Amino acid sequence: MLSRLTDGTVYYGWVIALACFIVNGVVFGMTYSFGVFLDPLVSSFGASMAQTSLVYGVQLFVLYAAAAPMGVLVEWVGPRRGLVLAAILLGGGMVTGSQATSLLVLILTYSLISGAGMSLAFIIGYATPLQWFQQRRGLATGIASAGLGIGMVVIAPTASLLVTSVGWRGAFPLLGAGLGLTLVLAALAIADDPTQFDAVDTEFPDGRPTSGNNWHDQLQTIYSIARSRAFVLLFGGYILLYGTLYVMLNHIVNYAAQHGIQETGVLAVSVIGGTTTITRFSVGGIADRLGRLAVFVTCGAVMALALIGLSLTEAPLMLLAITGFFGVGYGGTGALLSSVPADLFGGRNLNALFGFTSLSLAVPALLGPWLASLAFDQLGTYIPIFFMTGVFGLAGVASIIACARYQGNL
Repeated sequence: MLSRLTDGTVYYGWVIALACFIVNGVVFGMTYSFGVFLDPLVSSFGASMAQTSLVYGVQLFVLYAAAAPMGVLVEWVGPRRGLVLAAILLGGGMVTGSQATSLLVLILTYSLISGAGMSLAFIIGYATPLQWFQQRRGLATGIASAGLGIGMVVIAPTASLLVTSVGWRGAFPLLGAGLGLTLVLAALAIADDPTQFDAVDTEFPDGRPTSGNNWHDQLQTIYSIARSRAFVLLFGGYILLYGTLYVMLNHIVNYAAQHGIQETGVLAVSVIGGTTTITRFSVGGIADRLGRLAVFVTCGAVMALALIGLSLTEAPLMLLAITGFFGVGYGGTGALLSSVPADLFGGRNLNALFGFTSLSLAVPALLGPWLASLAFDQLGTYIPIFFMTGVFGLAGVASIIACARYQGNL
């Protein structure tokens, strides 16, 4: 294998995609495993469930909100050094967080410091394959993003086992050290400069766009894109579309419990994780042939329609079928999440571009579950909440289609 990589028989971009697969597994495996720590943290600090949930909410907000400056940082230092820094922040935040004496200290350490590390790794995991692929970009980003599901499968039970054995204060430093080391190992496989590999030219038949490392040039590039009507449509479309994700993940168990089928709701989360992982592996190559934008908006519509369908059923089997349907849609959009802005707005400064675009995800991540909870407290039912969330999701798909037409891509 080493000789094949050396002589160019195997394109090194696939090594990059697999390294990013590992990076995304670390980031989202840990982020989506927070539920394992929720009850132990409530007991440890004597806080309410809502107050303790802020630890997760703030971290998720930092992950996406810090993505813009992290993208600029990656353009400057390169993905390899960026991953080492991400490992230090992620591991350091978890080690210091294990010594927290209050929720505020835990937020300042685990949520902010580890969240910053996750944000940096998130940009590298999703945007680095874009530097190596254009012809097969959908397949490469699909492979890289599939690490999300595998990370959930591996890290969540590991965290649960550690919490049972040594408590959350013992689990945090062990996980932080292990995940930090994993990021460092992934960094060893990352090459900062694709132009060192001759085969990269076959992926970019019209030439590989150059990116400026100067932060002023990066900001000018992003500013010129961000002020365009097309980008505003894409940004708003992402906000509306991904509201369906965070409402679904945060409320599907409670919705099922309201109808006396809580176990089905818990199983539904696993169904989403499984179907999204399978889809991410398979949809990228299909999207490269059929058109990445067309596949993205189709999968986005699937997510939105699943929320509308969920509001119309209470039967356990139908609930599982609909959440599986949603998982397929989420897998498709997740696999192409970083490809869409790259395809629409060119190849320059892709880390910074994706980081700025990711700011849109911070809005539904922070507000979606809270607004849904507020509405449920007033209405006492999830039916209109799921229905309207689905309608907003369809509006987001329409906005993304309008953006693509402005850019002449659909």
